[in-house]
Amino acid sequence: MFCIRKLFFCCSAAGVFLSLFAQSSLANKPVWSKKAVSFRAGCDEDERKECKPLKIFSPDRNSFVKVSYEPNSLNPSLEIVALTVVHDGKPLGPVGPTGSVENEIVWAPDSKAFFINGSNNANGDYHFAVYRLVDSKISVVSDLTANALQDVVRSFPPCRAKDPSDKCEELAADPDGYIGTAAIDWLQNSSAIVIMAEVTCSSSMGGIMCAVLGYELDIPSGKILRRMEPKEFARRWQHSMAWKFHDPGPPEFNDKQKRDELNQTILMPRLSYSMTVAVPSPAYT
Repeated sequence: MFCIRKLFFCCSAAGVFLSLFAQSSLANKPVWSKKAVSFRAGCDEDERKECKPLKIFSPDRNSFVKVSYEPNSLNPSLEIVALTVVHDGKPLGPVGPTGSVENEIVWAPDSKAFFINGSNNANGDYHFAVYRLVDSKISVVSDLTANALQDVVRSFPPCRAKDPSDKCEELAADPDGYIGTAAIDWLQNSSAIVIMAEVTCSSSMGGIMCAVLGYELDIPSGKILRRMEPKEFARRWQHSMAWKFHDPGPPEFNDKQKRDELNQTILMPRLSYSMTVAVPSPAYT
């Protein structure tokens, strides 16, 4: 990966997953969410021992996701993952992995939903999907991250970044193509979720590479319940992360207006704190 301007922080926030991939697949250790069980998307002949079938059970033990591996019809030496949701002993149907390299599953506390995180590489090309069990049927929650992705674009506009990408306008129009999203934990049983959204850690992104925000989203609407700058995100949710989160620092912009907006955002919490220092701070999750 191309971690130049923010080598340490970029590799700590997203690139750390590269090394975690190799570790987690050996014993189904989590990659993003500390509560997750991970699994490989596929294995060749030399990696078969890392692609073992397993069942990932819901908290109430009435449901599970069956993880199995089948030969690839185009390449029999390669086995690819197959996921089947089972409820009360009856298969509800297949679901797909979200990544071609590493994936993980976390059930909601009420056993009514689960999310799958997945990655295609370690540059930030990672995404998640949420599935819900309703009336003994499995359904995916669509467009869950749309509001969060648009907020990231507004917060870190690609064309206003220092040394912007030549394709910055195309990137802004398709944020899912350059912003990675990972689910970290559940809120309110299965009615809300905590996620991280990160601009891909590549020097091609210029001054906004590795820029990251945290969100608490309503399910299924995707409404932003809470928007979190890196420090607040780490303070509230580090306990649910499978890696040590590091604040990548402020992004760099070309135009003075955006730099002033950013400085104001950073300064406001300090001003608010100084005005309310005598008031006890709320307890964090």
